[in-house]
Order: sequence, then structure tokens, then C-alpha cells
Amino acid sequence: MLRSTLFAIAVSTIQLSACGGATNPSPAASPSGLAAPAAELKKPGEAKIGDRTGCPVGGQEFIVTDTSPKLEYEGKTYFFCCASCVDTFKADPKKYLATTHDAS
Repeated sequence: MLRSTLFAIAVSTIQLSACGGATNPSPAASPSGLAAPAAELKKPGEAKIGDRTGCPVGGQEFIVTDTSPKLEYEGKTYFFCCASCVDTFKADPKKYLATTHDAS
């Protein structure tokens, strides 16, 4: 019993640590909150509302909505999977742009 409880806590902690525990599901997303695979993946900085993109910090794919956390940087709008990823990006944008998960 204790072992299964500890395992459940560990799994929950790992899931929440990916982006501070926030989620941004959209109506166009699958029930898991991930983007529908049929939509073309847009690179971070090129996505607009309604597009499927990847979070520049965590790489999670999602559909951009009008409530998606975003940040203007060097003339481009970057959308994020959650607000904590915006804060992480602000601390060192060049780090995350250099390692941005390619949409190829």
C-alpha cells in the first residue's frame, strides 16, 4: 500500500514539474490537452491563434488559443504551454531559442 502511494505521488510530481503544473487545453486539442496530430506544426515564434505549435521551453505541443500565455521577443510572439514557461523563457530567452524544439 505504501509503495503504491509513493509511486502515485512520484508520478504526479513528475507530471506537474514539466511546466509548473498549469495546463492550457483548448477546444481543438485532444482530451489529453495535446494538439490534434492533423494540424501542421508551426515553429515557436511563427504560430498564430488556432495553430499547433510547441512550447519553446518544454516542447509540449498544443493548439494556440486567445488565452495561451505569450510573450513578445525580438519582434515575434512566442506562445507557451503555461505561465511558468513564460517566466522561465524570460530568464534566458537565447537559451531556449537555441534549443527550440524544431517543427520539421
